This record gives sequence, C-alpha cells and structure tokens, in this order.
Amino acid sequence: MTTPSRLHLGFLDLEGGLGRIFGGIGVALNYPNTIVEAEPSGELIVKGEKSVQARLFAERFLKAYGLPRKVAINVKQTIPEHVGLGSGTQLALAVATSLAKIFQIRASVKELAAITGRGSVSGVGIAIFELGGFVVEGGLKTGISNPFITKSIPPVIFHASFPDDWLFVIAIPNVKRGFTDEEEPTIFSRLPPMSAENVGKICRLTLMKLLPSIIEHDIKSFGEALTSIQNILGNYFSHVQGGIYSSRIAEEAITHILRQEAYGAGQSSWGPAFYGLVQGEEKALKLRSTLQSFLNNRGGGQVFVAKANNNGAFVEQIAK
Repeated sequence: MTTPSRLHLGFLDLEGGLGRIFGGIGVALNYPNTIVEAEPSGELIVKGEKSVQARLFAERFLKAYGLPRKVAINVKQTIPEHVGLGSGTQLALAVATSLAKIFQIRASVKELAAITGRGSVSGVGIAIFELGGFVVEGGLKTGISNPFITKSIPPVIFHASFPDDWLFVIAIPNVKRGFTDEEEPTIFSRLPPMSAENVGKICRLTLMKLLPSIIEHDIKSFGEALTSIQNILGNYFSHVQGGIYSSRIAEEAITHILRQEAYGAGQSSWGPAFYGLVQGEEKALKLRSTLQSFLNNRGGGQVFVAKANNNGAFVEQIAK
C-alpha cells in the first residue's frame, strides 16, 4: 500500500478553555510516500526501511486482535523522519491496514490508529490517510487526565479537495530535526496556555478566511490566512523552538519565499520542513530553483514540489 505525506498547517486552540484542545489543520501530499508490502508467512518477518518501528506497529496490531505472528512485511519506502511530514502515523497505519487486509479484520482507520498509538496530539495524519485533501479536525476533549495517553481520535470537522493547481514548494534544510513524538508531551508541558485572544484570531482566520477560500478556490486569501496563522503559532512556539521557526535558515527562507510571488508560507509541524504556496507548475519550478540555491549557500538541503493527494492511502491487493 502507498500512503500520502502531509503538511501540518497549524493548531486551532492551544488554550483549551472550551473543553477541547489542539485541533489540527493539514493537507495531504502526493510526495513523499510510505510504501509497505505484506503477505502471509510462517513467522513474523519485518524488513526494509524503519523495520524496528514497523515491527512495533505490527506487534501491537497482532496482540490487539489475538492473531498469530505469521506475516512478512517489507517497508519499501518511507517518508523522511522527524522533518514535519508525518512519517510515524503513515507508517503505523500502512502496517496496520495491510495486516487488517491479510487477516480479514474489519476495522476503521480510527480503530487502527488507536491500536498503534497514533493521534495523541493531532488527528491530521489519520484524516489524510483515510480521506486525503485538506482537513481540519476538532481536537481532543480536555476532561481526560492526560490528553497524550487518550485512545480518543480527534473528529474531522471539515474536509475538502485541495485545488490541483495549488502547489507546495517544500524545503528540508540540513539542520537539526524536529521534536519526536516522545518529546512532545514534555514540550507542551513547558508552554503556558495560548491567550484566548490569539486562539480567537486563529479560529476566526480559519472559519472566515481559510475555509471559504478553499471552497471558492481563492489562493490569495488562503495564503494570507495561512501565513497569519503560522505567525501567531510561531510566536507562541518560539519559547521552545528558539524562534518563530525552528531554524534561522527557515526564517530567512520564508521571508525570501514571500518575496517570490508565493501566496503563503510557513513551517510544517516542528519542522525543519518549510514551504511556500504557489499557483501553477511554472512558478513552482522557478521557486524550487531559487530556494535550492538559497539552501546551497547555507549548508544545503532538499527542495521539491508537491501537490495535494485528494484520495488518501491506496491499497493494491496482488493475486498470487
């Protein structure tokens, strides 16, 4: 099976006063991908990229359903890890979904996510695996003792196809990788609640500008709202990531991107991946070239163009 990757575009509510917290905004990408193959076997065999993590997810699935350890898994390709593109959730769901097909287990994507331990902060990765496109999810209830260990999966409250001619130019500079899933609870515990005023600004930008612009295919308004949301969140997270973005290179590059006719720009999750939003392949290729030159003069890195994946993960069953 083949999964999308994702850009995490922001959180709705980091104050939690209305009984829910987090709430993610994101979009599925057609590249890079996680590709997993699985077939029945006499024993549990896991090989390929990130085989240790894949084995852990497989063991959780098999234990949850009381199944024999008789399957071979080959992780042929994975999304770069800890750069902000959602590698962990896509690998977990790719493994669990593949095993569910083999053992003929009828389970929802949310159930598989809970079993493999995903969705403790954001449900964006789970939603884009299942649906693709652009998603907004409603966060976790705050009435539980610890939102990081809940089995609840945030509900999707908005989903739409992302315009085909809106392209992301994505850069991964050669700098320190972003925070891991294991580090997130500690990071959030060090942060004070976001002010209700800033939460209100983000929610208003989302409801009254970001979402209507998707429906109306208004890239200018979408980019303006996205950049504004990123600035609010970047200032909030600056206490733990050392600045409005996770690296000085990202800060300089995003300023550069916005001067290059990009409609919006920001950092995905904890970074270091950052992006610019443009319309049309010609502008995307031009920005990719200038951004690659920019990175080459500052330690290097990878720059690529991606469009939205509006379908979610793809499962192909091969008859033998």
